[in-house]
Amino acid sequence: MEITSEIKNHSKIVHLIGNLDVHNTHRIESVFMDQVKAGNSPVLILDLSSVEFISSAGLRIIVAALRECKERDVELRLAGIKPAVRKVFEIIDMNSMFSIFDTLESAIK
Repeated sequence: MEITSEIKNHSKIVHLIGNLDVHNTHRIESVFMDQVKAGNSPVLILDLSSVEFISSAGLRIIVAALRECKERDVELRLAGIKPAVRKVFEIIDMNSMFSIFDTLESAIK
């Protein structure tokens, strides 16, 4: 899993590339929480456009990030979710918990 970040239009964007699974959850969780706790942006966008697979461990991290964002009054947006990953969110009815955008560009606006 490769993780990069940038700030664009007052939004902190975290780009994830690879699979979001048990093999990399500790590192990803650390990065997410560091980004939220930094408090330098009112919006945190997780760019999932290059994530092909998400496990239950990956979902747990995203839910934990959402919880942390709410506590710090940061809006969490998910962007560019591929159909297979989106299906996982829909099956367990997590899609209603998040602000999900089809593209990174639409999440930034």
